[in-house]
Parts: sequence; C-alpha cells; structure tokens
Amino acid sequence: MTTTTLNLTLAIAPATALKAAERVTERWHLRRQDLPALLGSKPRTVRSWYENTPSALDQDVLERIGHLVGIYDALHTIFGDSDYADRWIHEPNLAFGEKKPADLMLSGSFTALVDVHRYLQQAFA
Repeated sequence: MTTTTLNLTLAIAPATALKAAERVTERWHLRRQDLPALLGSKPRTVRSWYENTPSALDQDVLERIGHLVGIYDALHTIFGDSDYADRWIHEPNLAFGEKKPADLMLSGSFTALVDVHRYLQQAFA
C-alpha cells in the first residue's frame, strides 16, 4: 500500500471517497457505469452508495479509490494539468503489452490498479 493509499484509507469519509472516485472517472472521460469495475463492486451496490451514502466502505473499496486518486495524482505530477494527463489512460502502453491502462483498470482487477499506480510512481521516482 502506498502513502497516498494509506492516507486515504485511514482518514476519509465514505461520501468524500465516493466523490473523489466519481471526479477522477469524469476527468478520465469514463462513464459512471464504469465505477463498479473500478471499485470491484456490483453495479447495484455502487448505485446504492450514491443514493444513500453508507456510514463506511469496505477496506478494499477504499484502497481501490486510493489507487485511482494516486494514479490521477501521478499523471498530473508527470504531465502537469495538460489534457494529456487525463487522456494517458486511453493510450496503448508498451509497459502493459500495448494495452490501454483504462482497459486494464476496467477489468475489475485490483492488481491492475496497483500495477498502473506502481508504474507511474516509478516513472517519477
């Protein structure tokens, strides 16, 4: 777990975490329907969170949101506030076998989120 992820999972309210996830997906031009895959949850569950914010989220969901925010932050650290920082996840990448990071993350795999986040952390370490 990275510092960004650790800080997010220890000290964030569910409503704030869900809003962060939603804003990142908007910036990346993903659909709200993509959130369940990114958060590793069923569509009905995610929909219910937005209709009636829970008092707590599972640790796995908080860690996933932490990685999403970490990826977003890393991209904007590397590329600044350029449009490319938000488009990068849609570009094929040699490091991922010419796959788009968005496709990997949308597979629902926690490991994919970690891999993309780790790759970006190493890029500016």
